[in-house]
Amino acid sequence: MKRIVFLLIFLMISASVVQAQGRDMRRASRHINRGNLDRAMEHIQDALEHEEVLEDAEIWVLKSELYMQIAVAEEPEFRALADNPVDKADEALKKATELDVDNEYMLDLQQLKLFMSELVFNEGVEAYNEENWTKASSYFFRAYDISKEFEAKDTTTLYNAALAAELGQELDNAYEWYGQLREMEYDDPFLYASLSNIALFKEDTTSARNYILEGRELYPDNLDLIFAEANIHIHTGDMEEAERVLDLAIERDPENPNLYFAFGANYDKMSQDTVYYDAEERAFAFEEAVKAYEQAIELKPDFFDALYNLGALYFNQGLLMLEEAEERLRETQDFAQYEEDEKEIRETWKNAQPYLEDAFEYIDEDHDFFTTVLISLAELYLRTGQEDEFKEIQPLYEKYFGEEGEMVE
Repeated sequence: MKRIVFLLIFLMISASVVQAQGRDMRRASRHINRGNLDRAMEHIQDALEHEEVLEDAEIWVLKSELYMQIAVAEEPEFRALADNPVDKADEALKKATELDVDNEYMLDLQQLKLFMSELVFNEGVEAYNEENWTKASSYFFRAYDISKEFEAKDTTTLYNAALAAELGQELDNAYEWYGQLREMEYDDPFLYASLSNIALFKEDTTSARNYILEGRELYPDNLDLIFAEANIHIHTGDMEEAERVLDLAIERDPENPNLYFAFGANYDKMSQDTVYYDAEERAFAFEEAVKAYEQAIELKPDFFDALYNLGALYFNQGLLMLEEAEERLRETQDFAQYEEDEKEIRETWKNAQPYLEDAFEYIDEDHDFFTTVLISLAELYLRTGQEDEFKEIQPLYEKYFGEEGEMVE
């Protein structure tokens, strides 16, 4: 008899727990629909206090919906209910999908997934704009992954994921996703340049060359692919072939200063890239960048971008030489050699001077790069001991940076 009473009590307790869970979930659903997100949160948290509910798809559907609403809420008090609400909503959505083996909530889940694809895409855009490449790539790929469930492969979103992964040096992911896009015949020449560059980084020159040949056949006039082909020849030590490829491109439009500037900018970037290129390759790229910028300036003497970039190229080269000279001094204590190094460094900085000065002449104080050029010139004059030249720009320098050299708001 006692066992029967105990069983009845247990069944009554179990039933009351189930009723409480159901009541909390119904109330949470009503409050979500009414926009009372704080009240909905309370009821969901109450329901989750019971372990049994963790195996119920409904609570995860509600939780996902709640966090999605928090993510798009305009009210500060609702936004404060959770950190990273999109991530929490996505985790709940995945759990609900896993538990809904009988497809009881299939329609709800489909609607939530469509909403989620928009949310994670927007998170990807925000992370991309903040240059958080890893986060951007993850969000973009999640958006693409969701699109596949609706048999609508969003190739543009997959491309965004691959590009962010490449920028974030997650090259395995980038290579895999670019490869998928290639199989889907995604229409973008940069795809083939990226595949080639990553293959080159992996020391797979055969694949790198094949990707470029394929891309050049599809986009014969694309500059990115021309650069990429030249980069392969540089990487394999065939500098003559690299120059031949570039010369062929220039022959098509020899009076176009923008073309020379594009070549200069490409080699400028290569000359500073210690990840993909060794010292010899960077030295070659530096010389090619100088020649290209000079040609652009010859064709268009007031070409600010070319003037500034060439000045910055020489100035940065001087900084690199200084770093190397100081490292040698620490190792050898050869002060005589360091003095010789300093002379060479000052000459390199003086090579930058005419280009930075000309660039400064062509812009007004409202130009985006005005303070950048100003501080570059000030640093150049001070590093090379040109006190008179510095005094000429000192009033402007102190106007923007103060006497202590800090930016004045």
